[in-house]
Amino acid sequence: MKSTCLTICLSTLALAACAVPTHEQPRDISAPADCPKDWTTLWASDSRVKQLSVELRQELTTLRDERRTNKDLDKNPELKAKVDDFNRRATQWYATSAYAILKDPSPEMYSISQTHDSADRNIDISTNQNMRILTDDWNRFWLWGFPSMLSPTPIMDTSGQPR
Repeated sequence: MKSTCLTICLSTLALAACAVPTHEQPRDISAPADCPKDWTTLWASDSRVKQLSVELRQELTTLRDERRTNKDLDKNPELKAKVDDFNRRATQWYATSAYAILKDPSPEMYSISQTHDSADRNIDISTNQNMRILTDDWNRFWLWGFPSMLSPTPIMDTSGQPR
């Protein structure tokens, strides 16, 4: 009996410890996860650059050349504004491209039927129940869940709860 309780307790503890969500939270779908912060740092052969329109690729080449001559963007606020505007437009173009959409057509879903929030909620509820069950099992294992009935004289139940 005790070995069964101990096995159940240890199994429950192991399962409760493993119930930590390891997924990342949903992200802003207007900026895919593989979208760079600064497009001017990418090579022309990068697959993400190839998804941009021809005009944006030409503008990227021009901006890249300007950045080579002016290494420090903080000293040139005009160029910084151009780069920031280009990064915003390139990210918007990339996020709405068929390439980015087909890579992750349902970014808000964690599994087939659950969003990230509902999966987290289910994990939290299961962990809570498992920990309460573990507490009950632990108390029964150490015989703390109820008083001993081994006394030679009858003991009156003072808890008020029927057994």
